[in-house]
Amino acid sequence: MTFLPSSLVKGSVGRRLVSGAGANFLGKVWVLLVQLLFVPVMTAKWGVEGFGVWLMITTIPTYLALSDFGFAMAGGVELTSSVAKGDQDSALKALQTTWVFITSISAIFVAVVFLAAVLWLNLSGSTFAEPFTKSEVFWAICLVTGAAALSLQMTVQKIVFQATHKYALGTILMDLSNFIVSMCVLFSVILGHGIVVAAAVQFVGRLVCALAYMKTRHFYEPWATVGTKHFDKATLKRLFRPSLGALTLTLANSFALQGVVLTIGWALGPGYAAIFATCRMLTRIPLQFSGLLVRASLPELTRSQSQNDPKLTKQLTYWNLRFGLGVLIPSFVLLGILGPTLIDYMSHGEMNAGHLDFLMLGLAAALSGSWTIVGTRLIALNRQGEFAHIALMLYLIVALVPFVSSEDLLLVYLAMILSDAILLYVVNLKDRQ
Repeated sequence: MTFLPSSLVKGSVGRRLVSGAGANFLGKVWVLLVQLLFVPVMTAKWGVEGFGVWLMITTIPTYLALSDFGFAMAGGVELTSSVAKGDQDSALKALQTTWVFITSISAIFVAVVFLAAVLWLNLSGSTFAEPFTKSEVFWAICLVTGAAALSLQMTVQKIVFQATHKYALGTILMDLSNFIVSMCVLFSVILGHGIVVAAAVQFVGRLVCALAYMKTRHFYEPWATVGTKHFDKATLKRLFRPSLGALTLTLANSFALQGVVLTIGWALGPGYAAIFATCRMLTRIPLQFSGLLVRASLPELTRSQSQNDPKLTKQLTYWNLRFGLGVLIPSFVLLGILGPTLIDYMSHGEMNAGHLDFLMLGLAAALSGSWTIVGTRLIALNRQGEFAHIALMLYLIVALVPFVSSEDLLLVYLAMILSDAILLYVVNLKDRQ
């Protein structure tokens, strides 16, 4: 990966960045493959409406992730900082406090989703489930929620890999698990099964992968056990403020991603939701690749700032920007030209979108990627609370825009572009302070 300077690549930090970015790249290739396969397979087997229902149900994992109140992110930074300082006692407190909190809150969330699904099942007159039955959608919701809870447990384990210079290993195993589970779901659909079987396959696959992931973590870092012995109230209080910032940022992103899909689906119909989600998926593929180095650099930025190394911190930030923009700008132009042809081919002619749709969504993705790159240095110090509330306000407005659109997504696109432009300005201002 020659985009890094030779002086950085030769050191241990450079090697970890290269391996971490490589692991991220492989993971994104798997994600891209799954995304490109899901659209034609599910629209062919279930129709656009059925695919739209699946997309709406699979927003649940995002909202389950919100139930940790941002503790996974804040706890990961705390754990990385403690390990960098050689303080194992504080590291265990950070890990187990994070695990206890996340496990307790996610259990409550799962129970709430189940009760809400039961209430919805007994409502009459709902057409949300079509072309599936309400009973099928109910069981799919329950199974997808269970799979999401298992995924959250894997996220807690992943912060151990991140904190102990094993970012690449933790990432590639996590992404491999996601790929295997997604492909199993895809094959169940190809074989002609419905939404319940697909959700059941997702749950069982996630269970097997979660157990294997935890076993691997124990093999490499047997000291980093989860439990209640090292749960610490003082650590909980200290993490609460940055975790709220992380929660707010996650909630904001959920409004910008899954929230918009849901409101488009409710206001304009599942068909519109499927078209919008597919177009945006294509325009955000470059965004996923532009973050390869950014994600790998997060623990390194935490260490460099914890150990007071401003030179390395500035160097990491500079190369994050250079690599990220080098991916985003050319991709924005290319998808603006080829996007309509690509979506028509992927959906067997069932979905139609114009060049303007792709240009506007591509611009929004480029702006989003830019402010994310700049904000990484703040996140590495648990300072995400300084801009997260602004992101939440802006993206909430974006999620509500479909309700005032009259069968036209143009206003949604404009709202997305404006919100990301404002965030880029705000995050850049905070980073300079």
